[in-house]
Amino acid sequence: MIAHPAVHLTAREGDVLRMVGAGRSSKQIAAALGIAPKTVETYIEHIKLKMGATNRSHMAALAVAWGLLDLNDGPDAHG
Repeated sequence: MIAHPAVHLTAREGDVLRMVGAGRSSKQIAAALGIAPKTVETYIEHIKLKMGATNRSHMAALAVAWGLLDLNDGPDAHG
């Protein structure tokens, strides 16, 4: 079952989701946020559960479909 698009993410979960959507690895996200890669993986698991996603790609696809992520804001969007 797919979670409702009005899923409530914490600010940090939103940060992680945006970085996953930008194609960053857990290690890259951890370095950017100053946290451990294992902590990033925990955030990703929480986001997937809240969204009803099966993996990182599905999580990002749902976020785009629900308007939580804008692919035009990615690191290569303006280059």
